[in-house]
Amino acid sequence: MYRSVVSKGFGLVVIVVAGPAIASTSCVSTAGGIQSALDIAQTNGQDDTINIVGGSYSLSAELDFSSSEAHNLVVEGGWNAGCTSRSGVETQLNGQNLVTVLDVFNANGSIDLEHLTFAAGRSTAPLAAPISVSSNTGDVAVRLCQFLGNRSTEGSGALTAYTGSGHLYLANNLVVANHGALLGAVFLSQDAGEGYVTGNTIVANATDTADMPGGLGIGGNGHFTLTNNILWNNAGTNAYDFQANAAHSRFNNDIGVLGNGVAADQVVAEQYVDPQFVACPGILCLSFELGGQSPLIDAGFDTPLGGQPALDLNGKPRQLGLHVDIGAYESEEIFADDFD
Repeated sequence: MYRSVVSKGFGLVVIVVAGPAIASTSCVSTAGGIQSALDIAQTNGQDDTINIVGGSYSLSAELDFSSSEAHNLVVEGGWNAGCTSRSGVETQLNGQNLVTVLDVFNANGSIDLEHLTFAAGRSTAPLAAPISVSSNTGDVAVRLCQFLGNRSTEGSGALTAYTGSGHLYLANNLVVANHGALLGAVFLSQDAGEGYVTGNTIVANATDTADMPGGLGIGGNGHFTLTNNILWNNAGTNAYDFQANAAHSRFNNDIGVLGNGVAADQVVAEQYVDPQFVACPGILCLSFELGGQSPLIDAGFDTPLGGQPALDLNGKPRQLGLHVDIGAYESEEIFADDFD
């Protein structure tokens, strides 16, 4: 094993390479350090894991990565200083309402983003989003992340994710208060394979274009399986919470307004009801956990195709009751009621 320390004028990046130099892990704690680690990962001929220490990172320029190497990239937040363990402290990448937050293109390798909060990003490029991840041949996974208050003036308000021949995974994410010119929040597309959209809460996003999805849109020639998602209260003129322009199946979702498009090949246990989120006091207080009377508690499918994280977005076990809850969070209200 060897350890190297690289400085590019943006802060230190500590890189540890183990064994026969086939994988690299870095620990970063500054915005410049994140970009420096991404730059190194583009051309070092290895699979790369970038661990980001918990905290808020204000960005003055977008974080970007573009590589044609056949190697994988993992970016994970919420680590303690030194990255010896995950601290639980949120890692927020904040575009300050000025810049795109993250643009990752890994042509021949997989991409995995976990435990990150993307906030206040702004994209002005045609069809672009404040967070974009894409691969021609690899899998693309976004898990246990939050997308808060991002804006696109020409494309999707929060996230675009694409893969050619790989699989897509969108699991246990919160997507709220994003605003897009064409699509309010998230657009997923793939040319082949399967997309797994599982346990997400996508609410209160908005589109500027009439008859478009304010929440989630899917497209391409592949097939998607949607399980245990809340798609609710996404706004716009005749806007939809969900619109499909791709083959798909739906299991145990809660969807407010369905758009026209490709009909599902299978729909099971779908609800169209108010999720009844936990109420919290204060103008700036937002909660998207389920209240004790929510019809979505214990209403999910326990073994979704594509799997699901073991923990919910708040770090609780993914199943606390008889069944998994719908959405990104497991409710503890039912246990509180039992012991009153």
